[in-house]
Amino acid sequence: MPIAVASDVLHNDVRRLVEGQLILSAGLLALILYRFRTRTTDRSVLYFGLASFLYGLRLIFELRMLRAALPWVPWQVSEYSITLVIGVPFVLYLGSTLGRAYPRYTQALLAGNVLLALWGAFRLITHGPIDRPAAMERVFFLNGWLVVGTVLGWVYIGFFPRIPIDREVRALRIGILVMGLFSLEQNLSVVGLLPGQGFWEPLGMVFMLGTFLFVSASRSMRMEANLIAIRNELEIARQIQAALLPRLDREIAGLNIHARYSPAGSVAGDFYDVLCGGSGLGVLIADVSGHGVPAALSASMLKVALRAQADQMGHPAEVLAGLNRTLSGTLGGQFITAAYVFFDPAGRELRYAGAGHPAVLLWRSAEKQVKRLEENGLFLGPFAGAEYAAIRSPFEPGDRCLLYTDGVVEASNRKDEEFGEDRLRDSLERNAAFPANQACSALLDEVTAWSGGELESQQDDITFVVIECGADEAAPAA
Repeated sequence: MPIAVASDVLHNDVRRLVEGQLILSAGLLALILYRFRTRTTDRSVLYFGLASFLYGLRLIFELRMLRAALPWVPWQVSEYSITLVIGVPFVLYLGSTLGRAYPRYTQALLAGNVLLALWGAFRLITHGPIDRPAAMERVFFLNGWLVVGTVLGWVYIGFFPRIPIDREVRALRIGILVMGLFSLEQNLSVVGLLPGQGFWEPLGMVFMLGTFLFVSASRSMRMEANLIAIRNELEIARQIQAALLPRLDREIAGLNIHARYSPAGSVAGDFYDVLCGGSGLGVLIADVSGHGVPAALSASMLKVALRAQADQMGHPAEVLAGLNRTLSGTLGGQFITAAYVFFDPAGRELRYAGAGHPAVLLWRSAEKQVKRLEENGLFLGPFAGAEYAAIRSPFEPGDRCLLYTDGVVEASNRKDEEFGEDRLRDSLERNAAFPANQACSALLDEVTAWSGGELESQQDDITFVVIECGADEAAPAA
């Protein structure tokens, strides 16, 4: 090889190597960024990453020095394959950013690129190394015309995007225009309308890469600002929701009542409240289907709805029926499970009714065992005419009643084993000798340890209320 030719080859290879590494690295970075961006529906980063990675890889595959050093590698097949498919991620990227108002145009270009890739793949497979270049020449001729038409279309869309014009859109328009001009010149030479002036298209790609980085940075800063605002609003919502829940860590109407509330997120769908009157104490615990803000909003309505049932506080079935009538038609697709227990200290009795809620557990101090109480009707909300029934049970001094949501029994460990009702009963029995408040803390610790040792690892809201019948005042002190 003459020295001048070798120098020219080396010069071109070095330039392509630098451009290829830069574009390929940017593509890899975009793919990694997309991989760690959880819960996002914006796939523009993915499409740009794939397009950049393939484009940079093709530039490296075209290095003449590399081909000479490794002649056994199928460089030509690899280069042809990338050229056939690279238009797909480019179209998807432009369609997901600048062409959102032109979905049919994007679909048409996508179909054209897929069909051309399939035809090219067929010719690539059915022709051997000798006649393969001639066989692919027709494919790349048509691909050149497809790229020319595509570039002209995207340039038009760049000036008439039909989406709000902001800094990001302006940057995309400039990047696409510059890339389009380079690509247009290259493909016009492929179809024979312009003489070949060298391969300068990668410079356009590098320029568009710069605009993409600008857009990505701009979007990231805007999303971060929105995220901070959302977090602040969720913190306010958490404080408001916590204020709606009564502080249950004291004696009310001769009953020791304590509660634990551990939401899985900033706000929760679990709820509890009390109705206190001269005849006794009513306790409601409820669980709204779903999680997050929608569930929390529905749960907050229970506060007002329960207050409206104050006149019926001694009749659990009527309380649940009244709540159901009030909430029916207001929950959208949600529903609420609930349990309501009325405690009559004077009559040493509790009355209980449920609406699709986990059973109430009752610790009998005299018998030293846990009883299960269950009397369930339909969920609250979906069925306006639902009816409920109540059951009665003795509630003697030293007895304890445990109301809880399904987040307690459904807490799972690393083996996907649920905490379950049996472990809940065991905890109630094991901690019966401790004060009610201490027994509550012990139960929360057990459930937390079961689900991984951290409150952040829980998958559902955890809420429970323990009510203990106080010692009989007429009984002598021990």
